[in-house]
Amino acid sequence: MIEVPVLPWEKIDWSDERVQKIYLDWGVFNTHKQQLDIAANYYDKSLELKADDARALVYRSLCKRDIAQTEGALEDALAALEIEPQNAIINQEICQALHELNQFENCKLELHNNSRKYIGRKASRFINKLIVIDENFNDTVGDTLSPFILRNEKIFADVLAFLEREKYVDPRPLWKVLNELGKCDVLSILEKEEVLLSPREVARRERAFRVFNQIYYNKSWIDVLFLKSLRENPNLLLPQNKVSTPFLRNLVNTKYDVVKKFLKMLQARSPVYTEQLRKCPNRKIWEAQRQKHLNHIQYQTRRNMLTILRTIRQLRAAGKIKQLSKYVEEVMGDYVVLKTHRVMPWKFEFINEVYNTLALAYADIYTAPPDMNFHYDTRNRLIRLLKVPIDKNKDRSMKFVFGDKSTYQEPDAIDYPLLAYKKYLARLEKRMHFAKYSIEKCYLLYEIAQSHLSQSRFEECCSVARKAIEESKNCNSYLWRFLSTLLICKSHAVLHKVERGRDALNEAYDCATLLKSDELLHFIDVCRVSIETEISLKKRAQSVDSVRRRKSRSSIVSSHLSQNSSGSGNTNQEEKKDDDEFE
Repeated sequence: MIEVPVLPWEKIDWSDERVQKIYLDWGVFNTHKQQLDIAANYYDKSLELKADDARALVYRSLCKRDIAQTEGALEDALAALEIEPQNAIINQEICQALHELNQFENCKLELHNNSRKYIGRKASRFINKLIVIDENFNDTVGDTLSPFILRNEKIFADVLAFLEREKYVDPRPLWKVLNELGKCDVLSILEKEEVLLSPREVARRERAFRVFNQIYYNKSWIDVLFLKSLRENPNLLLPQNKVSTPFLRNLVNTKYDVVKKFLKMLQARSPVYTEQLRKCPNRKIWEAQRQKHLNHIQYQTRRNMLTILRTIRQLRAAGKIKQLSKYVEEVMGDYVVLKTHRVMPWKFEFINEVYNTLALAYADIYTAPPDMNFHYDTRNRLIRLLKVPIDKNKDRSMKFVFGDKSTYQEPDAIDYPLLAYKKYLARLEKRMHFAKYSIEKCYLLYEIAQSHLSQSRFEECCSVARKAIEESKNCNSYLWRFLSTLLICKSHAVLHKVERGRDALNEAYDCATLLKSDELLHFIDVCRVSIETEISLKKRAQSVDSVRRRKSRSSIVSSHLSQNSSGSGNTNQEEKKDDDEFE
Protein backbone atom coordinates (compact mmCIF):
# COMPACT_ATOMS: atom_id res chain seq x y z
CA MET A 1 0.00 0.00 0.00
CA ILE A 2 1.45 3.36 -1.06
CA GLU A 3 1.57 5.96 1.69
CA VAL A 4 0.46 9.43 0.68
CA PRO A 5 3.02 12.01 1.86
CA VAL A 6 1.73 14.69 4.21
CA LEU A 7 2.44 18.20 3.00
CA PRO A 8 4.06 20.66 5.43
CA TRP A 9 1.02 22.87 5.78
CA GLU A 10 -1.11 19.83 6.56
CA LYS A 11 0.92 18.96 9.63
CA ILE A 12 -0.39 20.04 13.04
CA ASP A 13 2.21 20.33 15.75
CA TRP A 14 -0.31 20.07 18.58
CA SER A 15 -0.75 16.91 20.54
CA ASP A 16 -3.51 14.38 19.81
CA GLU A 17 -5.30 15.31 23.00
CA ARG A 18 -5.40 19.00 22.01
CA VAL A 19 -6.52 18.20 18.47
CA GLN A 20 -9.24 15.88 19.80
CA LYS A 21 -10.66 18.67 21.94
CA ILE A 22 -10.55 21.07 18.97
CA TYR A 23 -12.53 18.61 16.86
CA LEU A 24 -15.02 18.20 19.68
CA ASP A 25 -15.45 21.97 20.02
CA TRP A 26 -15.96 22.32 16.28
CA GLY A 27 -18.60 19.58 16.43
CA VAL A 28 -20.46 21.35 19.24
CA PHE A 29 -20.25 24.67 17.35
CA ASN A 30 -21.73 23.14 14.16
CA THR A 31 -24.41 21.40 16.21
CA HIS A 32 -25.59 24.78 17.51
CA LYS A 33 -25.52 26.09 13.92
CA GLN A 34 -27.76 23.13 12.86
CA GLN A 35 -25.06 21.89 10.47
CA LEU A 36 -25.51 18.35 11.71
CA ASP A 37 -23.68 16.47 8.96
CA ILE A 38 -20.54 18.56 9.46
CA ALA A 39 -20.84 18.18 13.23
CA ALA A 40 -21.10 14.39 12.94
CA ASN A 41 -17.94 14.40 10.84
CA TYR A 42 -16.00 16.29 13.52
CA TYR A 43 -17.32 13.98 16.25
CA ASP A 44 -16.05 11.01 14.24
CA LYS A 45 -12.61 12.59 13.94
CA SER A 46 -12.58 13.33 17.65
CA LEU A 47 -13.44 9.72 18.53
CA GLU A 48 -10.78 8.42 16.14
CA LEU A 49 -8.18 10.13 18.29
CA LYS A 50 -9.80 9.11 21.59
CA ALA A 51 -12.38 6.35 21.43
CA ASP A 52 -13.21 6.34 25.16
CA ASP A 53 -14.37 9.95 25.36
CA ALA A 54 -17.84 9.78 26.94
CA ARG A 55 -18.53 13.46 26.24
CA ALA A 56 -17.91 13.05 22.51
CA LEU A 57 -20.09 9.92 22.43
CA VAL A 58 -22.97 11.74 24.11
CA TYR A 59 -22.73 14.69 21.73
CA ARG A 60 -22.64 12.36 18.71
CA SER A 61 -25.65 10.52 20.11
CA LEU A 62 -27.56 13.83 20.33
CA CYS A 63 -26.52 14.70 16.78
CA LYS A 64 -27.65 11.32 15.41
CA ARG A 65 -31.03 11.64 17.09
CA ASP A 66 -31.52 14.99 15.36
CA ILE A 67 -30.93 13.41 11.94
CA ALA A 68 -33.19 10.38 12.69
CA GLN A 69 -30.34 7.87 13.12
CA THR A 70 -31.78 6.62 16.39
CA GLU A 71 -30.17 3.16 16.33
CA GLY A 72 -26.70 4.69 16.11
CA ALA A 73 -27.61 7.19 18.84
CA LEU A 74 -28.57 4.33 21.18
CA GLU A 75 -25.29 2.52 20.47
CA ASP A 76 -23.24 5.65 21.27
CA ALA A 77 -25.19 6.24 24.50
CA LEU A 78 -24.64 2.63 25.63
CA ALA A 79 -20.93 2.92 24.82
CA ALA A 80 -20.73 6.13 26.88
CA LEU A 81 -22.56 4.39 29.77
CA GLU A 82 -19.87 1.70 29.90
CA ILE A 83 -17.29 4.44 30.38
CA GLU A 84 -19.26 6.41 33.00
CA PRO A 85 -21.94 4.14 34.55
CA GLN A 86 -23.20 6.67 37.10
CA ASN A 87 -23.73 9.60 34.73
CA ALA A 88 -27.39 10.73 34.82
CA ILE A 89 -27.15 12.61 31.51
CA ILE A 90 -26.04 9.45 29.70
CA ASN A 91 -28.90 7.43 31.24
CA GLN A 92 -31.31 10.14 30.18
CA GLU A 93 -29.95 9.97 26.63
CA ILE A 94 -30.51 6.19 26.60
CA CYS A 95 -34.13 6.68 27.67
CA GLN A 96 -34.64 9.31 24.95
CA ALA A 97 -33.23 6.97 22.30
CA LEU A 98 -35.47 4.09 23.45
CA HIS A 99 -38.46 6.43 23.36
CA GLU A 100 -37.73 7.53 19.80
CA LEU A 101 -37.24 3.89 18.77
CA ASN A 102 -40.85 3.33 19.97
CA GLN A 103 -39.66 0.84 22.59
CA PHE A 104 -42.01 2.21 25.23
CA GLU A 105 -41.82 -0.82 27.55
CA ASN A 106 -38.01 -0.80 27.71
CA CYS A 107 -38.02 2.97 28.13
CA LYS A 108 -40.47 2.78 31.03
CA LEU A 109 -38.34 0.11 32.67
CA GLU A 110 -35.18 2.24 32.39
CA LEU A 111 -36.99 5.32 33.70
CA HIS A 112 -38.21 3.47 36.80
CA ASN A 113 -34.75 2.13 37.53
CA ASN A 114 -33.10 5.53 37.15
CA SER A 115 -35.78 7.34 39.17
CA ARG A 116 -34.87 5.08 42.12
CA LYS A 117 -31.14 5.38 41.51
CA TYR A 118 -30.97 9.18 41.67
CA ILE A 119 -32.46 11.79 43.97
CA GLY A 120 -33.33 15.45 43.72
CA ARG A 121 -33.14 17.26 40.40
CA LYS A 122 -31.58 14.26 38.64
CA ALA A 123 -34.51 12.03 39.58
CA SER A 124 -37.06 14.66 38.48
CA ARG A 125 -35.87 14.31 34.88
CA PHE A 126 -36.83 10.65 34.80
CA ILE A 127 -40.09 11.18 36.71
CA ASN A 128 -41.24 13.84 34.22
CA LYS A 129 -40.37 11.52 31.35
CA LEU A 130 -42.41 8.77 32.99
CA ILE A 131 -45.49 10.99 32.78
CA VAL A 132 -44.96 11.31 29.01
CA ILE A 133 -44.55 7.54 28.60
CA ASP A 134 -47.73 6.86 30.58
CA GLU A 135 -49.64 9.25 28.33
CA ASN A 136 -48.27 7.46 25.28
CA PHE A 137 -49.56 4.16 26.66
CA ASN A 138 -52.91 5.79 27.35
CA ASP A 139 -53.13 7.07 23.75
CA THR A 140 -52.16 3.78 22.13
CA VAL A 141 -53.94 1.16 24.26
CA GLY A 142 -56.45 3.32 26.10
CA ASP A 143 -60.13 3.95 25.51
CA THR A 144 -59.65 4.73 21.80
CA LEU A 145 -58.31 1.28 20.95
CA SER A 146 -61.57 -0.65 21.44
CA PRO A 147 -63.64 1.30 18.86
CA PHE A 148 -60.77 1.03 16.39
CA ILE A 149 -60.63 -2.77 16.79
CA LEU A 150 -64.40 -3.10 16.38
CA ARG A 151 -64.31 -1.11 13.14
CA ASN A 152 -61.37 -2.95 11.57
CA GLU A 153 -61.42 -6.44 13.07
CA LYS A 154 -62.35 -7.96 9.70
CA ILE A 155 -59.04 -7.01 8.07
CA PHE A 156 -56.75 -7.84 11.00
CA ALA A 157 -56.18 -11.41 9.78
CA ASP A 158 -55.16 -10.24 6.29
CA VAL A 159 -52.81 -7.60 7.69
CA LEU A 160 -51.15 -10.08 10.03
CA ALA A 161 -50.75 -12.61 7.21
CA PHE A 162 -49.17 -9.91 5.02
CA LEU A 163 -46.72 -8.97 7.78
CA GLU A 164 -45.77 -12.62 8.26
CA ARG A 165 -45.10 -13.00 4.53
CA GLU A 166 -42.94 -9.89 4.56
CA LYS A 167 -40.86 -11.15 7.50
CA TYR A 168 -40.49 -14.70 6.18
CA VAL A 169 -37.12 -15.50 4.59
CA ASP A 170 -37.02 -18.62 2.41
CA PRO A 171 -33.87 -20.64 3.20
CA ARG A 172 -33.92 -22.42 -0.18
CA PRO A 173 -31.71 -21.15 -3.02
CA LEU A 174 -33.32 -18.81 -5.49
CA TRP A 175 -33.13 -21.16 -8.46
CA LYS A 176 -35.03 -23.83 -6.53
CA VAL A 177 -37.76 -21.41 -5.49
CA LEU A 178 -38.20 -20.19 -9.07
CA ASN A 179 -38.16 -23.76 -10.40
CA GLU A 180 -40.96 -24.85 -8.06
CA LEU A 181 -43.02 -21.77 -9.01
CA GLY A 182 -42.70 -22.68 -12.69
CA LYS A 183 -40.61 -19.61 -13.50
CA CYS A 184 -37.30 -19.27 -15.28
CA ASP A 185 -34.52 -20.25 -12.88
CA VAL A 186 -31.59 -18.81 -14.88
CA LEU A 187 -32.50 -15.14 -14.71
CA SER A 188 -29.58 -12.95 -13.83
CA ILE A 189 -31.82 -9.92 -13.24
CA LEU A 190 -35.16 -10.63 -11.58
CA GLU A 191 -38.17 -8.93 -13.06
CA LYS A 192 -40.11 -6.84 -10.60
CA GLU A 193 -43.78 -7.66 -10.70
CA GLU A 194 -45.81 -4.49 -10.87
CA VAL A 195 -48.55 -4.26 -8.28
CA LEU A 196 -51.71 -3.51 -10.22
CA LEU A 197 -54.01 -1.34 -8.12
CA SER A 198 -57.50 -0.24 -9.02
CA PRO A 199 -58.08 3.49 -9.60
CA ARG A 200 -60.23 3.64 -6.48
CA GLU A 201 -57.49 2.04 -4.38
CA VAL A 202 -54.90 4.47 -5.78
CA ALA A 203 -57.15 7.42 -4.92
CA ARG A 204 -57.82 5.99 -1.45
CA ARG A 205 -54.10 5.67 -0.73
CA GLU A 206 -53.37 9.19 -1.95
CA ARG A 207 -56.12 10.61 0.25
CA ALA A 208 -54.96 8.54 3.25
CA PHE A 209 -51.42 9.84 2.74
CA ARG A 210 -52.64 13.44 2.70
CA VAL A 211 -54.85 12.97 5.76
CA PHE A 212 -52.08 11.18 7.64
CA ASN A 213 -49.65 14.05 7.06
CA GLN A 214 -52.28 16.70 7.81
CA ILE A 215 -52.95 15.17 11.23
CA TYR A 216 -49.34 15.30 12.41
CA TYR A 217 -47.79 18.11 10.34
CA ASN A 218 -50.78 20.47 10.13
CA LYS A 219 -50.08 23.08 7.46
CA SER A 220 -46.63 21.69 6.69
CA TRP A 221 -48.11 18.60 5.03
CA ILE A 222 -47.96 20.28 1.61
CA ASP A 223 -44.17 20.57 2.01
CA VAL A 224 -43.94 16.84 2.65
CA LEU A 225 -45.99 16.16 -0.48
CA PHE A 226 -43.70 18.44 -2.47
CA LEU A 227 -40.61 16.70 -1.08
CA LYS A 228 -42.06 13.34 -2.09
CA SER A 229 -42.67 14.53 -5.65
CA LEU A 230 -39.10 15.88 -5.91
CA ARG A 231 -37.67 12.35 -5.72
CA GLU A 232 -38.69 11.65 -9.33
CA ASN A 233 -38.91 15.19 -10.65
CA PRO A 234 -37.07 15.41 -14.02
CA ASN A 235 -36.79 19.19 -13.69
CA LEU A 236 -34.58 18.74 -10.63
CA LEU A 237 -32.83 15.47 -11.49
CA LEU A 238 -31.56 16.31 -14.95
CA PRO A 239 -29.89 13.32 -16.64
CA GLN A 240 -27.39 15.62 -18.38
CA ASN A 241 -25.82 16.67 -15.06
CA LYS A 242 -23.54 13.77 -14.18
CA VAL A 243 -22.25 15.24 -10.91
CA SER A 244 -25.07 17.22 -9.35
CA THR A 245 -27.92 14.83 -10.17
CA PRO A 246 -26.68 11.86 -8.06
CA PHE A 247 -25.96 14.24 -5.19
CA LEU A 248 -29.40 15.84 -5.39
CA ARG A 249 -31.12 12.45 -5.67
CA ASN A 250 -29.31 11.18 -2.58
CA LEU A 251 -30.08 14.40 -0.70
CA VAL A 252 -33.80 14.37 -1.51
CA ASN A 253 -34.20 10.66 -0.68
CA THR A 254 -32.28 11.04 2.59
CA LYS A 255 -34.33 14.01 3.76
CA TYR A 256 -37.60 12.30 2.84
CA ASP A 257 -36.54 9.21 4.81
CA VAL A 258 -35.83 11.45 7.81
CA VAL A 259 -39.30 13.00 7.55
CA LYS A 260 -40.92 9.56 7.32
CA LYS A 261 -39.02 8.30 10.36
CA PHE A 262 -40.11 11.26 12.47
CA LEU A 263 -43.67 10.76 11.25
CA LYS A 264 -43.59 7.14 12.41
CA MET A 265 -42.39 8.31 15.82
CA LEU A 266 -45.33 10.68 16.13
CA GLN A 267 -47.78 8.04 14.95
CA ALA A 268 -46.46 5.48 17.45
CA ARG A 269 -46.83 7.91 20.37
CA SER A 270 -50.34 8.99 19.43
CA PRO A 271 -52.03 6.85 16.72
CA VAL A 272 -54.40 8.20 14.10
CA TYR A 273 -57.53 6.88 15.78
CA THR A 274 -56.60 8.76 18.95
CA GLU A 275 -55.94 12.01 17.10
CA GLN A 276 -59.25 11.75 15.23
CA LEU A 277 -61.17 11.14 18.44
CA ARG A 278 -59.33 13.97 20.15
CA LYS A 279 -60.55 16.43 17.52
CA CYS A 280 -64.18 15.42 18.13
CA PRO A 281 -64.71 13.50 21.41
CA ASN A 282 -68.48 13.20 20.98
CA ARG A 283 -69.09 10.20 18.70
CA LYS A 284 -72.68 11.17 17.89
CA ILE A 285 -71.66 14.61 16.66
CA TRP A 286 -68.79 13.07 14.68
CA GLU A 287 -71.12 10.54 13.01
CA ALA A 288 -73.65 13.26 12.22
CA GLN A 289 -70.94 15.39 10.61
CA ARG A 290 -69.75 12.42 8.59
CA GLN A 291 -73.25 11.67 7.29
CA LYS A 292 -73.72 15.33 6.44
CA HIS A 293 -70.47 15.35 4.50
CA LEU A 294 -71.40 12.19 2.58
CA ASN A 295 -74.83 13.61 1.73
CA HIS A 296 -73.19 16.77 0.46
CA ILE A 297 -70.90 14.71 -1.78
CA GLN A 298 -73.87 12.68 -3.01
CA TYR A 299 -75.88 15.78 -3.94
CA GLN A 300 -72.86 17.36 -5.65
CA THR A 301 -72.24 14.12 -7.54
CA ARG A 302 -75.83 14.09 -8.78
CA ARG A 303 -75.49 17.65 -10.07
CA ASN A 304 -72.23 16.74 -11.81
CA MET A 305 -73.84 13.70 -13.42
CA LEU A 306 -76.66 15.80 -14.84
CA THR A 307 -74.14 18.29 -16.21
CA ILE A 308 -72.14 15.48 -17.81
CA LEU A 309 -75.22 13.99 -19.49
CA ARG A 310 -76.25 17.41 -20.77
CA THR A 311 -72.81 18.02 -22.22
CA ILE A 312 -72.73 14.59 -23.88
CA ARG A 313 -76.09 15.16 -25.56
CA GLN A 314 -75.02 18.59 -26.76
CA LEU A 315 -71.81 17.24 -28.28
CA ARG A 316 -73.73 14.47 -30.01
CA ALA A 317 -76.27 16.92 -31.42
CA ALA A 318 -73.44 19.14 -32.69
CA GLY A 319 -71.75 16.18 -34.38
CA LYS A 320 -68.44 16.64 -32.54
CA ILE A 321 -67.59 12.97 -32.29
CA LYS A 322 -63.89 13.33 -31.45
CA GLN A 323 -64.57 15.80 -28.65
CA LEU A 324 -67.37 13.57 -27.35
CA SER A 325 -65.13 10.47 -27.31
CA LYS A 326 -62.35 12.33 -25.49
CA TYR A 327 -64.80 13.84 -22.99
CA VAL A 328 -66.39 10.46 -22.20
CA GLU A 329 -62.99 8.83 -21.68
CA GLU A 330 -61.90 11.57 -19.26
CA VAL A 331 -65.16 11.54 -17.30
CA MET A 332 -65.55 7.78 -17.04
CA GLY A 333 -61.86 7.00 -16.55
CA ASP A 334 -60.98 9.73 -14.04
CA TYR A 335 -64.18 10.73 -12.23
CA VAL A 336 -66.96 8.16 -12.31
CA VAL A 337 -64.64 5.21 -11.70
CA LEU A 338 -63.76 6.68 -8.27
CA LYS A 339 -67.36 6.96 -7.07
CA THR A 340 -68.82 4.35 -4.73
CA HIS A 341 -72.45 3.23 -4.58
CA ARG A 342 -72.81 5.18 -1.34
CA VAL A 343 -72.40 8.55 -3.05
CA MET A 344 -73.64 7.37 -6.46
CA PRO A 345 -76.35 4.72 -6.05
CA TRP A 346 -77.49 5.19 -9.68
CA LYS A 347 -74.03 4.38 -11.08
CA PHE A 348 -75.12 1.45 -13.30
CA GLU A 349 -77.90 3.44 -14.93
CA PHE A 350 -75.57 6.38 -15.54
CA ILE A 351 -72.91 4.16 -17.14
CA ASN A 352 -75.52 2.62 -19.45
CA GLU A 353 -76.80 6.05 -20.44
CA VAL A 354 -73.34 7.44 -21.23
CA TYR A 355 -72.08 4.48 -23.24
CA ASN A 356 -75.33 4.05 -25.15
CA THR A 357 -75.34 7.75 -26.06
CA LEU A 358 -71.74 7.47 -27.23
CA ALA A 359 -72.59 4.39 -29.31
CA LEU A 360 -75.50 6.24 -30.92
CA ALA A 361 -73.14 9.11 -31.74
CA TYR A 362 -70.74 6.65 -33.38
CA ALA A 363 -73.62 5.15 -35.37
CA ASP A 364 -74.81 8.57 -36.56
CA ILE A 365 -71.79 8.98 -38.83
CA TYR A 366 -72.72 5.92 -40.89
CA THR A 367 -75.13 7.45 -43.39
CA ALA A 368 -75.51 6.67 -47.07
CA PRO A 369 -74.86 9.49 -49.60
CA PRO A 370 -77.97 11.14 -51.01
CA ASP A 371 -76.95 10.29 -54.58
CA MET A 372 -76.72 6.62 -55.29
CA ASN A 373 -74.35 7.26 -58.19
CA PHE A 374 -71.74 8.86 -55.93
CA HIS A 375 -68.53 9.92 -57.53
CA TYR A 376 -66.09 7.85 -55.47
CA ASP A 377 -63.71 5.63 -57.39
CA THR A 378 -64.68 1.99 -57.38
CA ARG A 379 -61.58 0.78 -55.56
CA ASN A 380 -61.95 3.09 -52.55
CA ARG A 381 -65.71 3.45 -52.57
CA LEU A 382 -66.33 1.15 -49.60
CA ILE A 383 -63.47 2.75 -47.66
CA ARG A 384 -65.03 6.17 -48.18
CA LEU A 385 -68.44 4.91 -47.14
CA LEU A 386 -67.08 3.42 -43.90
CA LYS A 387 -65.38 6.74 -43.07
CA VAL A 388 -61.89 5.23 -43.00
CA PRO A 389 -59.33 8.08 -43.19
CA ILE A 390 -56.97 7.72 -46.13
CA ASP A 391 -53.68 9.39 -45.26
CA LYS A 392 -52.07 10.45 -48.49
CA ASN A 393 -49.28 12.35 -46.76
CA LYS A 394 -47.46 9.10 -46.01
CA ASP A 395 -47.15 8.35 -49.71
CA ARG A 396 -45.59 11.72 -50.41
CA SER A 397 -41.78 11.78 -50.29
CA MET A 398 -40.35 14.83 -48.60
CA LYS A 399 -37.72 16.58 -50.66
CA PHE A 400 -34.79 17.97 -48.72
CA VAL A 401 -34.41 21.70 -49.11
CA PHE A 402 -31.33 23.35 -47.68
CA GLY A 403 -32.29 25.97 -45.10
CA ASP A 404 -35.88 24.71 -44.70
CA LYS A 405 -36.09 23.00 -41.32
CA SER A 406 -39.51 21.53 -42.09
CA THR A 407 -37.85 19.19 -44.61
CA TYR A 408 -35.19 17.92 -42.22
CA GLN A 409 -35.50 14.25 -41.28
CA GLU A 410 -33.78 13.47 -38.03
CA PRO A 411 -32.89 9.79 -37.49
CA ASP A 412 -33.74 9.93 -33.78
CA ALA A 413 -36.94 11.96 -34.15
CA ILE A 414 -39.68 11.07 -31.66
CA ASP A 415 -42.83 9.54 -33.12
CA TYR A 416 -45.42 11.40 -31.07
CA PRO A 417 -48.49 9.67 -32.59
CA LEU A 418 -47.00 6.30 -31.70
CA LEU A 419 -46.27 7.43 -28.13
CA ALA A 420 -49.82 8.75 -27.76
CA TYR A 421 -51.18 5.43 -29.11
CA LYS A 422 -49.13 3.38 -26.63
CA LYS A 423 -50.11 5.60 -23.71
CA TYR A 424 -53.81 5.50 -24.60
CA LEU A 425 -53.68 1.74 -25.16
CA ALA A 426 -52.05 1.15 -21.77
CA ARG A 427 -54.74 3.27 -20.11
CA LEU A 428 -57.56 1.28 -21.74
CA GLU A 429 -55.97 -2.08 -20.94
CA LYS A 430 -55.55 -1.08 -17.31
CA ARG A 431 -59.21 -0.08 -17.15
CA MET A 432 -60.16 -3.47 -18.59
CA HIS A 433 -58.74 -5.22 -15.51
CA PHE A 434 -61.18 -3.41 -13.21
CA ALA A 435 -64.25 -3.05 -15.46
CA LYS A 436 -67.29 -4.66 -13.80
CA TYR A 437 -70.07 -4.13 -16.34
CA SER A 438 -70.25 -5.76 -19.76
CA ILE A 439 -71.26 -2.56 -21.53
CA GLU A 440 -68.15 -0.86 -20.17
CA LYS A 441 -66.04 -3.75 -21.44
CA CYS A 442 -67.68 -3.42 -24.86
CA TYR A 443 -66.72 0.25 -24.97
CA LEU A 444 -63.14 -0.43 -23.88
CA LEU A 445 -62.64 -3.26 -26.37
CA TYR A 446 -64.11 -1.11 -29.15
CA GLU A 447 -61.73 1.75 -28.32
CA ILE A 448 -58.77 -0.63 -28.23
CA ALA A 449 -59.73 -2.02 -31.64
CA GLN A 450 -60.21 1.51 -32.98
CA SER A 451 -56.72 2.44 -31.73
CA HIS A 452 -55.23 -0.59 -33.49
CA LEU A 453 -57.02 0.39 -36.68
CA SER A 454 -55.66 3.94 -36.55
CA GLN A 455 -52.13 2.49 -36.42
CA SER A 456 -52.82 0.08 -39.31
CA ARG A 457 -52.68 -2.98 -37.05
CA PHE A 458 -55.51 -4.75 -38.82
CA GLU A 459 -55.08 -8.25 -37.40
CA GLU A 460 -55.09 -6.94 -33.82
CA CYS A 461 -58.09 -4.78 -34.65
CA CYS A 462 -60.10 -7.75 -35.91
CA SER A 463 -59.13 -9.90 -32.93
CA VAL A 464 -60.16 -7.31 -30.34
CA ALA A 465 -63.34 -6.43 -32.27
CA ARG A 466 -64.42 -10.09 -32.15
CA LYS A 467 -63.89 -10.04 -28.37
CA ALA A 468 -66.12 -6.97 -28.22
CA ILE A 469 -68.78 -8.82 -30.20
CA GLU A 470 -68.67 -11.74 -27.76
CA GLU A 471 -68.85 -9.34 -24.81
CA SER A 472 -71.83 -7.52 -26.31
CA LYS A 473 -73.83 -10.75 -26.08
CA ASN A 474 -73.57 -10.62 -22.28
CA CYS A 475 -75.31 -7.24 -22.11
CA ASN A 476 -77.59 -7.70 -25.17
CA SER A 477 -76.16 -4.57 -26.77
CA TYR A 478 -76.85 -4.88 -30.49
CA LEU A 479 -75.51 -1.37 -31.03
CA TRP A 480 -71.97 -2.11 -29.80
CA ARG A 481 -72.09 -5.40 -31.67
CA PHE A 482 -72.95 -3.50 -34.85
CA LEU A 483 -70.13 -0.99 -34.33
CA SER A 484 -67.56 -3.71 -33.60
CA THR A 485 -68.63 -5.58 -36.73
CA LEU A 486 -68.09 -2.44 -38.79
CA LEU A 487 -64.55 -2.23 -37.43
CA ILE A 488 -63.92 -5.68 -38.91
CA CYS A 489 -65.43 -4.45 -42.19
CA LYS A 490 -63.06 -1.47 -42.17
CA SER A 491 -60.02 -3.70 -41.66
CA HIS A 492 -61.04 -6.01 -44.51
CA ALA A 493 -61.87 -3.05 -46.75
CA VAL A 494 -58.44 -1.47 -46.28
CA LEU A 495 -56.76 -4.81 -47.00
CA HIS A 496 -59.16 -5.34 -49.99
CA LYS A 497 -60.34 -8.69 -48.64
CA VAL A 498 -63.68 -8.38 -50.38
CA GLU A 499 -65.07 -11.83 -49.61
CA ARG A 500 -64.43 -11.52 -45.86
CA GLY A 501 -65.72 -7.96 -45.97
CA ARG A 502 -68.94 -9.20 -47.54
CA ASP A 503 -69.42 -11.73 -44.73
CA ALA A 504 -68.84 -9.02 -42.12
CA LEU A 505 -71.35 -6.75 -43.86
CA ASN A 506 -73.92 -9.54 -43.73
CA GLU A 507 -73.39 -9.78 -39.95
CA ALA A 508 -73.72 -6.02 -39.65
CA TYR A 509 -76.98 -6.20 -41.63
CA ASP A 510 -78.36 -8.74 -39.17
CA CYS A 511 -77.46 -6.42 -36.26
CA ALA A 512 -79.08 -3.46 -38.02
CA THR A 513 -82.21 -5.57 -38.50
CA LEU A 514 -82.33 -6.25 -34.76
CA LEU A 515 -81.86 -2.54 -34.11
CA LYS A 516 -84.82 -1.79 -36.44
CA SER A 517 -83.00 1.19 -37.92
CA ASP A 518 -83.96 1.99 -41.52
CA GLU A 519 -81.03 4.38 -41.96
CA LEU A 520 -78.48 1.77 -40.93
CA LEU A 521 -80.15 -0.86 -43.12
CA HIS A 522 -80.01 1.51 -46.08
CA PHE A 523 -76.36 2.26 -45.32
CA ILE A 524 -75.46 -1.44 -45.19
CA ASP A 525 -77.33 -2.02 -48.47
CA VAL A 526 -75.25 0.69 -50.16
CA CYS A 527 -72.07 -0.87 -48.75
CA ARG A 528 -73.14 -4.28 -50.01
CA VAL A 529 -73.78 -2.90 -53.48
CA SER A 530 -70.35 -1.30 -53.47
CA ILE A 531 -68.61 -4.48 -52.36
CA GLU A 532 -70.54 -6.59 -54.89
CA THR A 533 -69.43 -4.16 -57.57
CA GLU A 534 -65.85 -4.45 -56.39
CA ILE A 535 -66.11 -8.26 -56.36
CA SER A 536 -67.48 -8.30 -59.93
CA LEU A 537 -64.73 -5.96 -61.09
CA LYS A 538 -62.16 -8.12 -59.40
CA LYS A 539 -63.52 -11.25 -61.09
CA ARG A 540 -63.64 -9.45 -64.42
CA ALA A 541 -60.06 -8.31 -63.99
CA GLN A 542 -59.05 -11.84 -63.08
CA SER A 543 -60.82 -13.23 -66.16
CA VAL A 544 -59.17 -10.63 -68.40
CA ASP A 545 -55.81 -11.51 -66.93
CA SER A 546 -56.43 -15.21 -67.47
CA VAL A 547 -57.46 -14.58 -71.09
CA ARG A 548 -54.39 -12.42 -71.60
CA ARG A 549 -52.20 -15.14 -70.15
CA ARG A 550 -53.89 -17.74 -72.38
CA LYS A 551 -53.37 -15.61 -75.46
CA SER A 552 -49.77 -14.92 -74.57
CA ARG A 553 -49.21 -18.61 -73.95
CA SER A 554 -50.86 -19.62 -77.24
CA SER A 555 -48.90 -16.97 -79.17
CA ILE A 556 -45.68 -18.28 -77.68
CA VAL A 557 -46.60 -21.85 -78.67
CA SER A 558 -47.62 -20.82 -82.21
CA SER A 559 -44.44 -18.84 -82.73
CA HIS A 560 -42.45 -21.79 -81.54
CA LEU A 561 -44.27 -24.12 -83.94
CA SER A 562 -43.81 -21.73 -86.84
CA GLN A 563 -40.11 -21.56 -86.15
CA ASN A 564 -39.95 -25.36 -86.14
CA SER A 565 -41.91 -25.64 -89.40
CA SER A 566 -39.77 -23.04 -91.13
CA GLY A 567 -36.67 -24.82 -89.94
CA SER A 568 -37.85 -28.19 -91.37
CA GLY A 569 -38.61 -26.58 -94.82
CA ASN A 570 -35.11 -25.20 -95.06
CA THR A 571 -33.58 -28.60 -94.34
CA ASN A 572 -35.64 -30.25 -97.17
CA GLN A 573 -34.47 -27.65 -99.68
CA GLU A 574 -30.84 -28.16 -98.65
CA GLU A 575 -31.17 -31.96 -99.03
CA LYS A 576 -32.68 -31.53 -102.53
CA LYS A 577 -29.81 -29.20 -103.56
CA ASP A 578 -27.25 -31.73 -102.36
CA ASP A 579 -28.87 -34.48 -104.45
CA ASP A 580 -28.76 -32.32 -107.58
CA GLU A 581 -25.09 -31.60 -107.05
CA PHE A 582 -24.39 -35.33 -106.59
CA GLU A 583 -26.10 -36.15 -109.86
